[in-house]
Amino acid sequence: MRVPLGGRRGLALAGALAVLAFVGAGLARTIEKDPVATFEVRRGRFVREVEALGTLKAVKATPVLVPPESGRAQKVAFLAKDGAFLKKGDVVVEFDPYDAQKEAADGQADLTAARAKIDKAEAEGQKNERSLGLDRDVAKEELDRAEKFKLTDEGIFSRHQIIESRLDRDLYASQADVAGKKLRASGKLSSAERALGEIDAGKAKFKVEVAEKGLRSLRIEAPHDGLLVLERNWRGETAFVGDTMWPAQKIAELPDLSDLEANVFVLEADGAGLKAGLKAPLVIEGRPGEEHQATVSKVEPLAKTRDGQSPVKFFEATLSLARTDPAFMKPGQRVRALVRLEEADSVLAIPRGAVFEKDGKRVVYRRQSGGFVPVEIKIGRQSISRVVLDSGLAAGDVIALRDPTEKRSLGPAASSAAEAAK
Repeated sequence: MRVPLGGRRGLALAGALAVLAFVGAGLARTIEKDPVATFEVRRGRFVREVEALGTLKAVKATPVLVPPESGRAQKVAFLAKDGAFLKKGDVVVEFDPYDAQKEAADGQADLTAARAKIDKAEAEGQKNERSLGLDRDVAKEELDRAEKFKLTDEGIFSRHQIIESRLDRDLYASQADVAGKKLRASGKLSSAERALGEIDAGKAKFKVEVAEKGLRSLRIEAPHDGLLVLERNWRGETAFVGDTMWPAQKIAELPDLSDLEANVFVLEADGAGLKAGLKAPLVIEGRPGEEHQATVSKVEPLAKTRDGQSPVKFFEATLSLARTDPAFMKPGQRVRALVRLEEADSVLAIPRGAVFEKDGKRVVYRRQSGGFVPVEIKIGRQSISRVVLDSGLAAGDVIALRDPTEKRSLGPAASSAAEAAK
């Protein structure tokens, strides 16, 4: 039987209206019901944990320092690789000898110059002593001769001759006195110049000794077998070839791999309750699924920034491992620990999202008589996601996970479908 074209269009339109009416009716029932997600209150175990990130380090380690007796900055010429296993006597670091050799040569030149200065002062002192001594002796001889043959008899010598004789005696006495004073002054000056030369020589000797000590300390060897861990600065950088290091500065360490601990950091906001004695199981990076037992042994009292460019502060803590396995545990490995700040058994704990503020009170919406009624509660312990109830609910109560009194707006598609259903 053949249906006319107009009849086919009528049947299609009628079918479409029937389908739309069926879908609209179902959507209207869904919108009318608007179900609320619920949670059944039960007793259970409550654990508040906080994440701590850090690295493993050795409890005991032999430090490798720039020798203090070097007395000057040293430039690194060779440095063993970080993490290399060294035998006793292997070279850890070797410094550039150029500066030490130059300083030793300069010190030796200064010492030679100081000794030449001393020799010159002694030679000039002896020369002046002989010259001034001769002048003094000549003046004394002339004075003795004048005293011996002085003219005093006025009956024999004229007045002019007597006065001239007296003046000669006075002159020779003055010459002898001046020559003696010059001789004593020359001796003091010569002694002072020699003393200055000795001071310069002492300074030069000290310079040479420091340079020679620096030359002897240019090569640092491993004191025993061990894994080399280079020291890092506040930027997390290690020393490198060409870097300048100072006396007594720490270069690296050779840790004792039989006893390790974890150095971790906890955000200041999560650090409330962090103290020694708490359990902190940890996982080593690169070995997922292996949990190692640890305990908080030390907590720094003040939170500090880890990066000078970031204001975020952390509490630094030390975790003691229950067991150290040198087969795979190495200093410097990154770890992630979960510090258990609080634990409690058989408590009523609910999701934090089920707690609301109403008229300045904390309430939850408990299912009752086919609806939900607000119930005031008191909260004790709490974590990021859960809170422990001190009062207000009992085991078996069912609460809403959202505020059922709030009317949720429908999306554009649901609104259009609701209009079409009408």
